[in-house]
Amino acid sequence: MKKYLRSLYRSITFTGLSIQQRLPLLVCLLLCSVILTFGFASYYGVKQAAADTGKNRLRMLADNLSTMFTQSSQSLITLMLATTKNEALQKNILSGGTASQNETVSLLNKIKKDSSWVLLDVLDSAKTPVLQSGYTGAARSLSLDTIFSELNVGPNTCAVGKIYATGDSMYYPVVASVTDKNKIIGYLVSWRLVSSTKQSLEQLSKLLGTGATLYVGNADGSLWTNLMKPVPRKPIDNQNIQQYFQYKDQRGNNVISAVQRIATTKWLVLVEFSEQTIMESANSFLNWIFIVGGILITLGILLTWIMSYNIIKPLNQLTASAIGIASGERTTLVKTTRLDELGKLVKAFNTMAEKIQLTQSDLETKIRERTKELETAKNEMESFSYSVSHDLRAPLRGIIGFTSILEEDYTDKLDDEAKRICLQIKKNTIKMGNLIDDLLAFSKLGRSDIMKTHINTSRMVQEIVDGLNSGEKIKWNIQSLPDIKGDSNAFTQVWVNLITNAVKYSQNKECPEIEIGTTQQGKQTVFFVKDNGVGFDQRYAGNLFKVFQRLHSSTEFEGTGIGLAIVEKVISKHAGRVWAEAEKEKGAVFYFEIPAE
Repeated sequence: MKKYLRSLYRSITFTGLSIQQRLPLLVCLLLCSVILTFGFASYYGVKQAAADTGKNRLRMLADNLSTMFTQSSQSLITLMLATTKNEALQKNILSGGTASQNETVSLLNKIKKDSSWVLLDVLDSAKTPVLQSGYTGAARSLSLDTIFSELNVGPNTCAVGKIYATGDSMYYPVVASVTDKNKIIGYLVSWRLVSSTKQSLEQLSKLLGTGATLYVGNADGSLWTNLMKPVPRKPIDNQNIQQYFQYKDQRGNNVISAVQRIATTKWLVLVEFSEQTIMESANSFLNWIFIVGGILITLGILLTWIMSYNIIKPLNQLTASAIGIASGERTTLVKTTRLDELGKLVKAFNTMAEKIQLTQSDLETKIRERTKELETAKNEMESFSYSVSHDLRAPLRGIIGFTSILEEDYTDKLDDEAKRICLQIKKNTIKMGNLIDDLLAFSKLGRSDIMKTHINTSRMVQEIVDGLNSGEKIKWNIQSLPDIKGDSNAFTQVWVNLITNAVKYSQNKECPEIEIGTTQQGKQTVFFVKDNGVGFDQRYAGNLFKVFQRLHSSTEFEGTGIGLAIVEKVISKHAGRVWAEAEKEKGAVFYFEIPAE
């Protein structure tokens, strides 16, 4: 989970990208955010404005068409009422169709101005046909009782009825009352055909505007037409026609419509616009936003890339110079003509580089001088060590020689105490020689370099154990030890000192046991030598690896106090460490660890 979160953080913060890559990316993100935010806000405003404009246009067109149809129907009503005032028509109705028949037919033919006048019916007060002029087939398919039940025609009035579909044709009636002395004596019924040509509809659409569609229908929603044929009913609320209506047309497109009543009729006029047409300007605006935004983003990325390159270039030169200085090369100074902060940084860096080079030159001179001094001191130390070794060994050999002569030549004259003193002199002299040898070995070890080779640890330890004159009293438990890389002579000293120490401090036990083993701790290999000897106080464990530091007296256990210091010196030169754990009279464990190969 932490790895995933870390990877997500790197992806969000772009830590894997260079500054030259991150700057254009940051500008791109900022420009995208600004353009998208303001673009969609503007688009929403334009969209709302386009929708309001389209709705206002719809309402205006619906109102204008309603007025136009109202004026047309009013003209028709005026013509019908004027015709009912004719005396010949009234006489014909009162006579049951016998009187003034020719004059009435001539009158009816005059008011049929075009082919939309399909049939003219003259009825008496009982609504019985008296005279007909035109195509009588339309009247047979329509019931006069239905028409009069829907129209309330009083004296000196005229009404336009609903649109009816009969077969492939659509008709609507216009009924006017024939009145004499304020009494209805009959009716004049005009059947008119609802029809329009495709060309006239196209002309009307041009007047309405691109994408507008006109429909006319009955107020009760029983029939809708596009003035050429009946169409499916429109999903509008006939009781609330002042509102705008949104729905899907037959092709599944979203449309917005406005409806208006036609006065003096039982009709509604509906103007319909495709939502796509209304939103065309808003969509065009959105396209332009994307085009202009894309151009701005491209220009922004290009300009930012150029600017970032101008910034990164001197930084890369500074980095290369810094790496050169860090690797000890004499780096050339960074050239710049900039006057901004980067120019100041380059000048400061050049000043620093010059001072570093001067300091480095002085330091190299001092190092050479110190190295020469150290070499001289080393040679002097080696000469001194040789002189000390030679000069100290000569009197020691003299002491041992004279003590031996004294024992051989005057043995019969020396009592037991004198003989014991001579023996102590020889022992201490030998001890002094061993101490000198150990000091020289410790000093030489500090000055010498280690030569790493492959070491078979198990074989080295077994050879050391086999070379000890420890007898069969000690119980050995030696584990399989891993091979290592190190200085063979130095590690031989380490194992000899640790093993002989374990033998020395456990020899007084009745059943001495010594265990030699290893463990693995991460990237470190740990070796240990464990005994069940006298042990020591754990509080003083840190003193064991210092020169001449002993936790037991020389009378108890022999030794010079340098062996463990040599162990610590060897292991530290191999990048390891040494420590010990013990408890009085329960034994001790000495550990050392080195990096695993």
